[in-house]
Amino acid sequence: MNATPSRRHILVAAFCIVPLAGCSVLRDPPAAQIYRISPMADYPKDGQIIHKRLVVDIPTAPQSLDTDRIALIRDRTRFDYYADSVWTDRVPMLLQALLVEAFENEGSIPAVGRGAETLTPDYLLKTEIREFEARYDQDNQPPSAVVALDLSLVKMPDRQMIGRTLITESTPAARNSVDSVVEAFDAAVGKILVRSTVWTMRLMRPAAPPHGQNGRSPTGLRAR
Repeated sequence: MNATPSRRHILVAAFCIVPLAGCSVLRDPPAAQIYRISPMADYPKDGQIIHKRLVVDIPTAPQSLDTDRIALIRDRTRFDYYADSVWTDRVPMLLQALLVEAFENEGSIPAVGRGAETLTPDYLLKTEIREFEARYDQDNQPPSAVVALDLSLVKMPDRQMIGRTLITESTPAARNSVDSVVEAFDAAVGKILVRSTVWTMRLMRPAAPPHGQNGRSPTGLRAR
């Protein structure tokens, strides 16, 4: 008797295996919860329009923060991310969009853009993200959302840096949950945006004439 299986038997065995593959015990991973930052900021206004063009460059960031994942630090040394929770975009892209929106909402600089290909800038705002994480300083206590930006304002086209500052904000979360942590980020970023716009506009505004002179020389004649 020939023990070699016929072609018909092989095909029958193959079709019997197919349903088993469809009933795999492996499941799709759970979909990540997507969080956005939309801070409510109160910008101080003095009504003075700055007739200059500002481009907000894409912020730089360390590789650990150049991601859409929500970062956290425990004990100042252990770096991690919240599981199944992400931002709407990578952190540098997220902050660039928020900075542009902040200047637009403040309204003192009518010409604000994200790239030199669409707007020839008089000034370029460069940003380095130093910190953008939830920090757990004590066990079993809610963390604080910590945001730190290193800002540099560059005068174009000669690329002369006319100012640099480090702006840091820390806002405690009300509860130890991702939703509460995102609310703390929202508050911290809102304060960062206000301070960033105020600092930038102060450097971009033209210098006022010396007090009491109003553009005239001490002799009363208009200065040339």
